[in-house]
Amino acid sequence: MTKNVLITLVLLISGVSLAQKHELGVFLGSSGYYGDLKEDQIGEILTHQNPAIGFVHKMNLHEHVSFRSSLQIGTVKADDHLSKDANKQKRKLSFQSRIIDVSVGFEFNFFEFTAHKRKITHSPYVYAGVSYFSFNPQAKNKEGQWVDLQSIGTEGQLATGSTPNKYELSSWAIPFGLGYKVNVGDKIGISLEWTWRATATDYLDDVSGYYPDPSLLTEEAAELSNPGNLDDVVGKTRGNPNLNDWYNFTGFTITYKIKNKLKQCPRALQL
Repeated sequence: MTKNVLITLVLLISGVSLAQKHELGVFLGSSGYYGDLKEDQIGEILTHQNPAIGFVHKMNLHEHVSFRSSLQIGTVKADDHLSKDANKQKRKLSFQSRIIDVSVGFEFNFFEFTAHKRKITHSPYVYAGVSYFSFNPQAKNKEGQWVDLQSIGTEGQLATGSTPNKYELSSWAIPFGLGYKVNVGDKIGISLEWTWRATATDYLDDVSGYYPDPSLLTEEAAELSNPGNLDDVVGKTRGNPNLNDWYNFTGFTITYKIKNKLKQCPRALQL
């Protein structure tokens, strides 16, 4: 009985393995941002993009479901100088940050799609999962040098007894989006997608809370905390502390398909 159960399990696992196809590929596209230095128009968000690259692995579990893991690297940035809002132009905040994103999740195909040439060779899909990412917001000082903003505490994080505390340079996010995939022959697949990350931090841009008392900051921190030299702003909001920041990846994924092979069971396991 035990022998039969073991043989059945081996066959089931092998059958699943045979049904699956793995895909390895690269992502080429852009990354963008939505946060306290955001633009409100969707067209402006899409035009303020920066080059991004990544690597992707897919495991096709079913005609409608694929498990996916990825590593994506991009840069997000924003500048009040480019805003159409006069108040933001006076604020003069800016930043850039490199994002390194590791994600796992599932693609859900609308059509009965498989990773090889067949009658249905294309399908729209949606994607959702979980991400862990690192970031490091920077801004230029008056000498034109890039400065790591987290380390100087532009909202008073380094002051004695300060609130808020110094923020972390890594966080979790929920990725979600949509795309369209196409088979090109038996070995190549191409996907076009747009995915967003809803993050668990409001400091992707180093802006969240309130203007601190500049006397509690270093000279450089005071300069980059209030680059517009606005008067009477201590205790007033620099950003919106009630909303966390988001970022996105948009582009093409090109994958190479690897088909699993079913090995013959050893004679010792045969009935």
